[in-house]
Amino acid sequence: MCHDPTAPTTAPATVEPLLRAQQVADRLDVHVSTVYRLADSGRIRAHRIGEGRLRKRGLRIPESAVAEFLQASQISAEEVA
Repeated sequence: MCHDPTAPTTAPATVEPLLRAQQVADRLDVHVSTVYRLADSGRIRAHRIGEGRLRKRGLRIPESAVAEFLQASQISAEEVA
């Protein structure tokens, strides 16, 4: 299929930065396996890039998913005490 030079062009959609599991672990100050468990349980949104049959290296997490997770896990002052 050939590109039609007369077709109108559209600006590419902006892509949100994706973080590796280790980057998320560093931001949350947790072990990287905790990030994988959060993703596997659905508590944090994530994308799997590639097959990763031997290792789970293809996990990518949108920056907004980290913010959403932190917001959802916020506790009140009474729960701390």
